[in-house]
Amino acid sequence: MTTNFEALFSPYLALRLAAFDNMKLIAAVLTEAGERYQCIEANLLASAANEQVNRGYFVQWADRWLYCGLCNSYADPIVLMTKIELEQIDVASVTLVTVPVMSMQQVGFMCIESAHFDHC
Repeated sequence: MTTNFEALFSPYLALRLAAFDNMKLIAAVLTEAGERYQCIEANLLASAANEQVNRGYFVQWADRWLYCGLCNSYADPIVLMTKIELEQIDVASVTLVTVPVMSMQQVGFMCIESAHFDHC
């Protein structure tokens, strides 16, 4: 059985990191907890009003999907997706992404660096 989302990620839910950094953070936390996951890049289906195709980063963890943000975003939260939100992912566009797995010490440094950058 997988660990509870809130138990693992509550220390990080207030952070606003770049989407790829969110994916690296999630990979580090899940690796530390001994959980299996896949990092994914995929298109979000465009609505009729919005013809632009947006590409995002996601982490699939057991039967859960975590949204890391749009690929070009630099300040997104980590979000546990609902079933309705999952329907917005274009399954045909899914590609696996290899993410370097950081130690939890490196995660701490990344968060400090991000906080410093946000206040400069």
